[in-house]
Amino acid sequence: MEFEVGFTNSVRYKCLEDLQRRSVDLYLSYCGMEDVECGHHFGPHVRTEYVIHLVTKGKGTFRCEDSHYEIGENMAFLIYPGMDTEYEADNECPWSYAWIGFNGAKAHACVTNAGFMPENPVITLQNMDALLECIQHILEAHQLTYANELRRSSELMRFFSTLIEDCGVSNPGPSRNSYDYPCAVYVEQAIDYMQKNYAHKIKVNDLADYIGINRSYLTNSFRKILNMSPQKFLINLRLDKALSLLRETMLPINTISVQVGYTDPLAFSKMFKQQYGVSPTAFRDAPEKLVEYENKNEYMRSLSI
Repeated sequence: MEFEVGFTNSVRYKCLEDLQRRSVDLYLSYCGMEDVECGHHFGPHVRTEYVIHLVTKGKGTFRCEDSHYEIGENMAFLIYPGMDTEYEADNECPWSYAWIGFNGAKAHACVTNAGFMPENPVITLQNMDALLECIQHILEAHQLTYANELRRSSELMRFFSTLIEDCGVSNPGPSRNSYDYPCAVYVEQAIDYMQKNYAHKIKVNDLADYIGINRSYLTNSFRKILNMSPQKFLINLRLDKALSLLRETMLPINTISVQVGYTDPLAFSKMFKQQYGVSPTAFRDAPEKLVEYENKNEYMRSLSI
């Protein structure tokens, strides 16, 4: 088997899809640009990652849960993971937009500091060109090399630094992004502890005691900030570390299992396969393949096979 990454580069539709996760902190899943046809509609759909759409011209509508928004030029809307959303281009003046999908431990902090909130996931932008430039550079770095992987990661970071600076210009005065404090502080402390100790046995009760709060409050804080439990974050962290070791070293599977906190190699293999759909050995042996498509329709047909 092999892992396929899709790349489409046509006049009206450019897209890089299905990138493999490389970091637990902040990682890119996909991005693209499109001149949308009149009335084009997507959803209802629930995403597993964050997605930001940047509208460069035209207009359309966006629904998030029970709220509806009219979106126009130089506006951006955010889709949160786990929320039911749909959106549609205007029938007379359809929008053109770029999008970027991402997730990770720092994703919530990034979008909140950029001015997005679950109760108002729409912002107005002042520096659209610089944001589009980041996405364009990611698309240009589509070949599956380590150098391009670093370029894509750096452009993702530049995208958010630009977006957060833009928020400061668009919303002067008291910040609207002092997000969920002190919940976020407790989550950051817990993440820091797990990143330093993931190779050892970690119980959520002990983690909560270390921070100085009760288990229930810690779990609720994780769900509020990261949309997952502390246990799920720890599993993701350990398996992400295992991905790196499988790709970058020739250490035996048993050794990798111990280094990422699993004393039982069979339990590690079972958890790895449950997360990624393949065994650690199969993952190590499977190459990544870039599949190039001529247009959006060809790419969409490949998904239905």
